[in-house]
Amino acid sequence: MTNRRRILVIGPAMLADYVRRALPDREVCVETQALGGVWQAGRSEFGEVLLSLSLGERALRAVRSLRQVAPEARIVLTCAAGNEPRARQALDEGADDYLIEPLRDEDFKQMFRQQGRTISRPSNNGHGPTHAEIIELSDVLQKLGDGPRPTLERLAALVRHALDATGVAIRLDELRASIGDDTEAVLEEPILRQGQAVGAVRVNRRARGTYSASSAARLADLGRLIEATVAQAAKHSSLRTLAWTDDLSQLHNRRYFEERLDELLARAAADQSRVTVLFFDIDDFKGYNDAYGHDVGDDLIREVAVLLKRCSRADDVVARYGGDEFAIIFWDAEQPRVPGSEHPHDPMALAERFQQAIREHSFQCLGPDAPGPVTLTGGLACYPTHGRTRAALLRAADQVLLATKRAGKNRIGLAGEPSAETQQPTR
Repeated sequence: MTNRRRILVIGPAMLADYVRRALPDREVCVETQALGGVWQAGRSEFGEVLLSLSLGERALRAVRSLRQVAPEARIVLTCAAGNEPRARQALDEGADDYLIEPLRDEDFKQMFRQQGRTISRPSNNGHGPTHAEIIELSDVLQKLGDGPRPTLERLAALVRHALDATGVAIRLDELRASIGDDTEAVLEEPILRQGQAVGAVRVNRRARGTYSASSAARLADLGRLIEATVAQAAKHSSLRTLAWTDDLSQLHNRRYFEERLDELLARAAADQSRVTVLFFDIDDFKGYNDAYGHDVGDDLIREVAVLLKRCSRADDVVARYGGDEFAIIFWDAEQPRVPGSEHPHDPMALAERFQQAIREHSFQCLGPDAPGPVTLTGGLACYPTHGRTRAALLRAADQVLLATKRAGKNRIGLAGEPSAETQQPTR
């Protein structure tokens, strides 16, 4: 029968000293060479063998031999963080488990409280996700619409909590995410897609204790979860973009415009910032359709959309609202945007810049026989002065647009200013 009280330590003498301190009730035998350890295991009975992978390739060969000469003994490995992949390989050679150095008393004693052989293999070892992890994963899945990058950041936090790590860093395709201390990785797992490595998840030391083979197996499962979840976030984001994009102009569509306006109005109410809406359409657009055909009319809308995007700031929300009607949201991304500037005078200047750019543009779709410059007529309305809700603000901008058209077109009107009939055309 195997003697459960005896432990064979194969490795540096300091490892044997540690075992004697940690397990004073056990009989400890030590061999500093791999071959000598195999010989000892074959001639005496040991309940456990503790083998240091610092012995190099000889340690891997020793695992195979130990399993043959001591089939009932429990073989536990110790390894440095950089040797962890080799420890996993040793599991396939016959080892039962491993601990990552530096050894912690709590983990070491827990490992050697077990009786008899316990075989660790790449699996979750019966340890499913905790209730807290399920809640955290549910939160990640509910927020897939935020896109791949925020999803990866949330997954980094999930991995950190699942493994009780001091820090986690994840690389997936062009994305990067990290949380906590990521200066010294202890575990690293490749992230695979169809068998090809597309990234990696790196985990720092545990906040309490050390990692074991089950931790590495769990990290492999988490790597698969990361790839699948980020792929779903990318798909979700792509579908959402399609749902919010106008097919003809490739600008945002009316649905996106109205949802974004609601968000910005709520933000403005909370921080007392300002939001301005510009409505405008192409003057005499029906005449272009009648004279040139609807295909040319579509080309005209596309060219106008390109010019609008070119003239807009990064934070402006530019949308095709319907037909030949466009809408733009100007908002204070930073307060104040320009020292001393007053809202909505800046949006008025930008609106007039749109007019000038379009008026001076030579539209290729109209050819050399174009009747004249393409012009726009629009109306501006500002939160909170002209409306505090989306409906009120859009109604105010639309009313100014209609009044300005009656005054002669090719101009921008501002709600609350003198009637459109008294305003001069933009030159």
